[in-house]
Amino acid sequence: LPTLLCPGPGVSLFPYGQSAGDLEFVRRMEDFTSPLFKPQIGFPLGSSLRDSLYFTDNGQIVFPESDYQIFSYPYPPLRGFTGQDPVALVAPFWDDADFSSSRGTTFYQEYETLYDGYNPLVLQVESWIKKFTNTWHYKARWTLKVTWVNAPAYPAKWTFGTNTYQAILSTDGSRSYALFLYQSGGMQWDSTQRPGNPVLMGFSSGDGYFENSPLMSRPLWERYRPDRFLNSNLGLRGLQVYKLHREERPNYRLKCLQWLKSPPQWPTWGRSQIFCPCSWQQGRWDLRFQPSSIGWWGWSSRQLCSFSSWRGGVCCSYGRWGEFREGWRMQSPWQFDRELEPQSWCCRWNDKPYLCALYQQRRPPISCAGYRPPRPAWMFGDPHITTMDGTNYTFNGLGDFLLVRAWDRNSSFLLEGRTAQTGSAQATNFIAFAAQYNSSSLGSITVQWLLEAHDTIRVLLNNQTVTFETKYENGEGWEIFNATGVLLTRNGSLVSASFDGTAAISVTALSNILHAFTSLPEEYQNHTEGLLGVWNDNPEDDFRMPNGSTLPGNSSEEILFHYGMTWKINGTSLFGKKSDHLASNFTPVFFSQLVANNSSDKNLVTSCNGDRQCIYDTLVTGNKSTGLHTMMLFRRYQEMNGTLHQYPPSIHGSQVIEAYQGWTVQYQYTSDDKDAVFSLENNPDDVKLFENGTLLWTPKSLAPFTLEILARNKVGVSVFQPKTVVCSCSTKSQCLYNKTSRVGNSSLEMAGCECDKDTFGPYCEHSKDLCEEQCFPEVKCTSGVGCEACPPHLTGDGRHCAALENSILCQNRSCPVNYCYNHGHCYISQTLGCQPACTCPPAFTDSRCLLAGNNFAPTASPALELPLRVIQLSLMEDENASKAEVNASVAYRLETLEVRAFLQNSQVERINSSAPALGNSIHRWIVISKFQYRPRGPVINFLNNQLLDAVVEAFLRRVPRRRSKRSEEPRNNVVFYPISKENVHDVTALNISTLKTYFNCSGYKGYYLSYSPQRGLTCVSPCSEGFCDHGGQCQHLPDGPRCSCVSFSIYTAWGERCQHLSVKLGAFFGILFGALSALFLLGVVVFVCLRFWGCSGTKYDYRLDSES
Repeated sequence: LPTLLCPGPGVSLFPYGQSAGDLEFVRRMEDFTSPLFKPQIGFPLGSSLRDSLYFTDNGQIVFPESDYQIFSYPYPPLRGFTGQDPVALVAPFWDDADFSSSRGTTFYQEYETLYDGYNPLVLQVESWIKKFTNTWHYKARWTLKVTWVNAPAYPAKWTFGTNTYQAILSTDGSRSYALFLYQSGGMQWDSTQRPGNPVLMGFSSGDGYFENSPLMSRPLWERYRPDRFLNSNLGLRGLQVYKLHREERPNYRLKCLQWLKSPPQWPTWGRSQIFCPCSWQQGRWDLRFQPSSIGWWGWSSRQLCSFSSWRGGVCCSYGRWGEFREGWRMQSPWQFDRELEPQSWCCRWNDKPYLCALYQQRRPPISCAGYRPPRPAWMFGDPHITTMDGTNYTFNGLGDFLLVRAWDRNSSFLLEGRTAQTGSAQATNFIAFAAQYNSSSLGSITVQWLLEAHDTIRVLLNNQTVTFETKYENGEGWEIFNATGVLLTRNGSLVSASFDGTAAISVTALSNILHAFTSLPEEYQNHTEGLLGVWNDNPEDDFRMPNGSTLPGNSSEEILFHYGMTWKINGTSLFGKKSDHLASNFTPVFFSQLVANNSSDKNLVTSCNGDRQCIYDTLVTGNKSTGLHTMMLFRRYQEMNGTLHQYPPSIHGSQVIEAYQGWTVQYQYTSDDKDAVFSLENNPDDVKLFENGTLLWTPKSLAPFTLEILARNKVGVSVFQPKTVVCSCSTKSQCLYNKTSRVGNSSLEMAGCECDKDTFGPYCEHSKDLCEEQCFPEVKCTSGVGCEACPPHLTGDGRHCAALENSILCQNRSCPVNYCYNHGHCYISQTLGCQPACTCPPAFTDSRCLLAGNNFAPTASPALELPLRVIQLSLMEDENASKAEVNASVAYRLETLEVRAFLQNSQVERINSSAPALGNSIHRWIVISKFQYRPRGPVINFLNNQLLDAVVEAFLRRVPRRRSKRSEEPRNNVVFYPISKENVHDVTALNISTLKTYFNCSGYKGYYLSYSPQRGLTCVSPCSEGFCDHGGQCQHLPDGPRCSCVSFSIYTAWGERCQHLSVKLGAFFGILFGALSALFLLGVVVFVCLRFWGCSGTKYDYRLDSES
């Protein structure tokens, strides 16, 4: 609470003016507004993130709903801020100023410290905010300083005295604060010359969050001297501090901008960028990609990721039909969340599409348009080999052989195989494979696959046995081993390795034989040698020997056997030196020999259906299952190769769809596949898509939706997500389709509106009228005409009104020192002939604020916060509302009760229902709501005796559905089931005796608190309650009430309260002598009467018995 400060210096304003780097802004007119400020990170106010603000000459900083809704609002509301205020603003000193004369100006400066820039003023602001709000770790990212210098009151030509004060707005993106600084001795407006509503200080967020300055409960003149008073919580005179945010929320605009500004942490990978497979099925056969679990893509999506130390990584998302949805570059396979956060900050969690565009410039999204499948090669059975260019041949050499050596400018890959004789047959099969990958960034990585009993494989990494770790995904378990530069996976007897996202090999054990499939990226094309041939898309030169000579493709098996032996490794291989001695003259049996020698065994090979490789393996081993396994593997490899080269249908068409609300637009989408059929994923109500790709959109509402176009053929499904932009401006010509904001987390964007000079509002929906500008209080406005005349005792144009008297006549007179007592405000009154007069606090009855006796409202005890009334609500709804929506909807109802005392909901919690009858779609909520006791008016009686009934009634009313002013605000029209008193429980309620302890009657002694249901608590002077008896006159002096006793009739009253009576001395003797005089007169009368009666009896005597 504000209290008078002992003499001493007040708070100093921050440096201002041109010497401090400020910009000056002034218009010599009665009302003006500044240019718009548009913080890139927005400004948190209440529960909203505001995009723009401006200041006015009238001591406000306004946050408009649109850039075309700019007004100066000269008059504050009479009741102060209430939470129902239609305009969001911060008011350091809201009253009607007038800069139309040559006096006064304003200065401002904007400080943007998004990237930890140093500024002494900002550091000082941060220090004060930390100190006065107990806020730690506060770093200001945007600060605005506005200084009103020598601001004159309206009308400037009549009034004298100016105001100099300053407002500082500061935010770290999540929290925001305001500092009001008033120059000591610089607040000189005369409250007696303010005919309109009195000055207002504080703020209102426009969405129910507000605070009035503590000075608003003080006498009028004190409100006009904020530089003189001290807030006991701050300890500085002339300083007020406000928290402007309702709750702390992350600011994703700030996080995105800081990330965009940070230096790139990734290398420049150049043109060798990897693309995503165009379908899930295609990607699963590309061994460079492995399934990954990344939560933010949603439950219905699957991911494949590939990583390379020199090319970078990529993760690709696929939908429920295996369709490719989106892909993003990655740096590390172990830091998914951290690397995906910037994309969420810039593209998912804020409503500014331009930030996503900046993000995509730095990290372009990965498509599948440039995807090229790796080139596969196979080694299976009693070795049958398919080269990189697709040539098939059989080679039964014995020993260690070079299968492929491949290289490019960044890396090299070496694959070797070891064969052994297949039992007693004149044939061999692979029993081990070894692969070595070398790159400048990783060094050498060697993996070995060794066949063991029962078709198991032992795996060595750099000569160390690999122990796999089991992981579970979508209910399925698979084994994995992840090391730098290599990813190993095992599924049963199948073990795969992906080397740095480049080369890959998959080895399986079947029929006690190792079979392998390898794939190489296109970077290795034209740079290979070995048994897998020369990869140049020319099968004719696949049989090139180490000496460079090439055998024809139609060479016999015998010649090809000798060709294969040229690639035998005679020295040390990747397996090391071979311990056992192999026959150097081993010669296998060839197919022609087998067929000739086994012509009677046709039944043995009937299951091969003529497959040459199956027939060979069956006959050479005498085992039908071995041949069938060979045929099965060959077909699987062919199927895999086919899938790798099958692409879903392409989709071509506009990437942006623009429409005006209520109008139908048509767009055409096509595909390279003539048999492709188009459809929609989510079937939005306002969109229709025909199978031929014709799309019609008639936007009727602004409900968020994501448009996804699907194209299907026999191979698979493709999806295309165009950006949809709707314009809701009043006229089509006002639409700005290049200035948009996202509607929720969807592909729908709202076009901006450019209002003309005759319209304003977020959608230019309001026509400008003279009545849109505020008139003087109690002055009516006629549409098209403007404000009517000022009240009879005032003069002006109806918009601005001033007192009739010309104060300039008294401007050379000043008040004597200490003329008014008890904080009374002295002013020079022309009505009294330019003599001093006092404006007194409400307790005082005389002209100089000395004698008290009037009643007044109590003030809260400085050591205590205003007391709270707390209730608990049990609510049900079936709209699956969010916590924020329930909070906003409950607050909306409680804020509109008959008596406005609602403060906030301190707890909103969704609970699981234990009643089966409620069904799965009905949700229960517990809400703790707080109301604030105030001493004035019927608030106490309402909260203690009528609140529960009023709350029940409030939840019977249906809140009208209306378009939210701001898309990011939670809706406040959740429909709840009706409630009864059983659903409303008391948590805290205070009786009158307890409430009296929270308030006091500061001032003269002897005042006491009195309560009535309608007036609330009132500070009552005994003088107003008949303190003095017998007509005594009561005067309330500083040390308490005093009685001036008066005499009446024959009595004199006396005593502290005139409770005693005494007869006056003069009256006593008067009565005594009066009584004696009366007795004397009475005696005289009696004597005379007796005397007269005696004389009369002697003179006249009439006898009755006389005889005459």
